[in-house]
Amino acid sequence: MAESAALTAVINQAVQIGANLIVETGSRLYRLKEDIEWIEGQMRHFKSCLKDAESKQGGSHEVANLIIDMKELALDIEYILDTYLPEIESHKGKGPFRFVKHAACILCYGFTKNTFALKIEKIKRRAQEIEATRERCRINLDTDGGNADMDVWDRRKKFLVATDSIIVGREDTFQELKGKLTNSNSACKMICVVGEAGVGKTTICKKIYTDMRKEFTSAALVYVSNEPRVQDLLLEIAKQVGLEKEKRNEDLEVNLCSLLNENRCLIFLDDIWTTEAWDDLKNVIPMNSRNGSRIIITSRRTDVGRYIGGENSLNELKLLDKEKSWELFFKLMKSSSENTNEIFPSIELEDIAKMIVERCGGLPLAIVVAVGMLRQRRRNKHAWNEVLKILSTSTENNCSKILSLSYKDLPPDLRPFFLYFGLFPEDEEISVSDLTKAWIAEKLIRDDGNQNPDDIAAAKLEMLSDRNLIQVSMRNFDGSVKRCRIHDLLLVLCIETAKENNFFCTRHDIHSNSFSTLRRLTIDNTSQYSISNSKTPKLRTLFYFSNLEEEWSLIPNEIGNLSSLTYLKLSGKFERMPSTIRNLKKLVTLDASQALFDIFPRTIFRMKNLKHLLCFLDYRFEYNTSTILNVRDEVYLPNIETLYWVPGTILKASSLQKLSNLRELGLYEINDQLIDVISGKTPILEKLQHLHLNTPELKRLNLSHYDHLAKLSLVLSRDFQCTLDTIEFPPNLIYLNLQDMIFTEDPMKILKELPSLEILSLFYCTYSNSIALDFSGANSFPELQVLEFDGTEIPELIVDQTGMPKLCKFVCYQKHLNVPDRLREIMVEP
Repeated sequence: MAESAALTAVINQAVQIGANLIVETGSRLYRLKEDIEWIEGQMRHFKSCLKDAESKQGGSHEVANLIIDMKELALDIEYILDTYLPEIESHKGKGPFRFVKHAACILCYGFTKNTFALKIEKIKRRAQEIEATRERCRINLDTDGGNADMDVWDRRKKFLVATDSIIVGREDTFQELKGKLTNSNSACKMICVVGEAGVGKTTICKKIYTDMRKEFTSAALVYVSNEPRVQDLLLEIAKQVGLEKEKRNEDLEVNLCSLLNENRCLIFLDDIWTTEAWDDLKNVIPMNSRNGSRIIITSRRTDVGRYIGGENSLNELKLLDKEKSWELFFKLMKSSSENTNEIFPSIELEDIAKMIVERCGGLPLAIVVAVGMLRQRRRNKHAWNEVLKILSTSTENNCSKILSLSYKDLPPDLRPFFLYFGLFPEDEEISVSDLTKAWIAEKLIRDDGNQNPDDIAAAKLEMLSDRNLIQVSMRNFDGSVKRCRIHDLLLVLCIETAKENNFFCTRHDIHSNSFSTLRRLTIDNTSQYSISNSKTPKLRTLFYFSNLEEEWSLIPNEIGNLSSLTYLKLSGKFERMPSTIRNLKKLVTLDASQALFDIFPRTIFRMKNLKHLLCFLDYRFEYNTSTILNVRDEVYLPNIETLYWVPGTILKASSLQKLSNLRELGLYEINDQLIDVISGKTPILEKLQHLHLNTPELKRLNLSHYDHLAKLSLVLSRDFQCTLDTIEFPPNLIYLNLQDMIFTEDPMKILKELPSLEILSLFYCTYSNSIALDFSGANSFPELQVLEFDGTEIPELIVDQTGMPKLCKFVCYQKHLNVPDRLREIMVEP
């Protein structure tokens, strides 16, 4: 719901300003403080009546207009706060005459403050009219803040998305398809699984892929989508099957084709829409290889599947019958229960449950989403009848209708977080870090220092996952969501709902009449919308995706006109970042982590309000400081919290000392001066939580004074031999990643003493022949839970029953490795 997002943003902004605006009673700023407190209270009041208003708007134009009026009032307040408060807020806690030196400044300040007060008086009159309408329409306030039927016990649980593993009703099909691929005598080199959206194509094929990948030398799974970027797909396949970085960068297609011909590979191409997409891929991916390679393909179109593999490879998935639909529903609900002995469903719920399943029309995705709605409620007749009533409002038994109803069933506070997924391209794996930074920039999440924004974002994502509205594709070792994606049908729902509520626009639906109120926009280089358009004064968030297969794109100088922009994400190839970006005074996050620039301006490193700057070069590109960064001035980013990646050639030691708010820092090509200042007797970055250093060599490093530093990644040049006795680790280190190191001594002698270490990852490290990695000993790794190896052959591992008492997961990318029994018992697929 767009109005909920607007109200939430204003509330969070008012709370933040109010917390910073500490004034004494009787001062000239006290009236301002009262106005800010009124704004917060009034927005919370409006927010509490949204649910009841929405339930009544279908039969009343007055109620529908009431909701629109509340949203527009919130947006106008947000604009007033952004327009008039920056000057006023900059003088917080100071007398109105002590901070100015000239009479002109006094008059300017007074005019700004008085204008703000007059604007708020008009807002208050509009609020009174809205309140009168609310009372006349008998709109009730939601005093408990949520759905009364949503059970507290349910929210304490962690539910896994079951669709990746449950293939109820498809067991025979699963065995048949798997048999075709495993039969060495069969002429079948591929299977093409076709069927309508939501029928379970990806689910069954992903399980086949997961079960069989161990039998192949290498494997790759990629999502093709409706508008595929072939070069990106080939790069991703190359990475997954282990093609060296140099060969990926030089002659990708030839080198990848050669590797796939030489090795026995399993390739899964999910969701091919057109024959043209297959034509672009087939010359690189061998279809008739004699080495036993296999290909799995899914498509919504039967003609596409037949074109790719012929009639013999074609396998069509049908809708589930009543019996299989009920079986799937039963297993999904059973998996969400902590009580394994619970009888389900109870007699009083069975009839209601069967009617709910019938409304799903045999479509697995619809059943999965319906289960997600039920999980949030108590298991009683009243709560489940509510879901049946919701589903019964649909006049059709199609999945799109049910998905739409599941969106309306979301609490208003959760809706804008779900809609945000529509800003990302189809089938893209979405980083939680990207989502969190966007939500903070938009003030949907308030970063007030009391609650960790990452924890708030994680809670929102778990709620969406519990409802099966998003798919978790990767979790961190602590169980939190790291990367996720959204089903195609749900993405369409996001886009259509956002369009209806003017929440955001895409390149497909942007119109000139929406420019003046446009807040969020996602475009690519095929869009007719120009990034230079100056008619979007309220644009807050911009996603720009450029095709890596195309020539270099140009970002015009006019981007500096987007004065209200707070979040900018760029992906693709760009000639330069224009220096006019310095005009974006409200920009909080610039995410260019997946963008390649020929020139990066020095002005970007002197933007005082920027909090998150990510310019990490993707794995497919080589670092080239001379062409990517053209910076002579010192870096001055006083509010920066996240900074990736900055070369030591431009970040002076004196500049680093001034970045006091840094929480995450990534440096490469660092020099001795930077190491010295980082390793000083007192920490220069007291708030630092995550440090990533990429350097040719590391002779010394002292992090013993960094009490908040929990994550550390060290990447060295492969030709530098090292020991860890020159490194003093932070006392509360939880995660340690060591990469590209050459060890001449057992590093475990040092690492086993780290008192708080929970995760240890060794990537592409090499060891002298005489080294054995000793994890044994009663006091070794007292908190270690996850041990991970990748990239090189592992020497002998010494493990006993006393060391690593809390170890529960061993992740190893090497096959046929001789590891101790204790590790083999907890060994998992990477």
